[in-house]
Amino acid sequence: MNFNCEHFGIFPVPIHHVTIDRFEEYRDKLIDYAYDLKKKDEKGRVISNYGGWQSNLFLIHEKNDILHKLLIDIIYNLPVFKEGIGMDCFAWANINGKGAYNKEHNHPDCHLAGVLWVKAPKDCGIIKFLAPLEFQTFLEIESYTEEFKESFNYYHAYEYPATEGSLLIFPAHLSHLVEVNKSDEDRISFSFNIKLVDVKY
Repeated sequence: MNFNCEHFGIFPVPIHHVTIDRFEEYRDKLIDYAYDLKKKDEKGRVISNYGGWQSNLFLIHEKNDILHKLLIDIIYNLPVFKEGIGMDCFAWANINGKGAYNKEHNHPDCHLAGVLWVKAPKDCGIIKFLAPLEFQTFLEIESYTEEFKESFNYYHAYEYPATEGSLLIFPAHLSHLVEVNKSDEDRISFSFNIKLVDVKY
């Protein structure tokens, strides 16, 4: 029997990846920024983090602040968003030493979430995204060839390495985790939540 067959995907989950040019100009200042926050609040807060430290939330709005300016310049100028889309952005610092990790979680009460890696030594732990319908689609996914799964990024989970100067933005509902830091150094990142406001549709 002869037949024609084509494959296409619908309802994708968009992930926005940004690589910051000349990140070495910001790196050490941002590392100091995170440690300064920890000095001011050694306790921090515990949400999804195990064994690490996480600061409390702060609003991103001050253009004279190095972290705020960096995130504002990136997030508010991403070309994928319509002009005039309003955004409120709240961030926090993460310092995860050896053995620290973040359990599976998502980010409720916002629309988008993201992470900026500031210090990421080798073996410091990858971020892993879990398929939204992993349970329901388990056998379906297993039935496909590796070539098909690769062509559609159709997996039970998708891993992304922690890379200094790299930033990811993703839908806040997407469950994810960060694996154990196996290095002898701190993994330092800034995470953030984005609420979309005044959206005209």
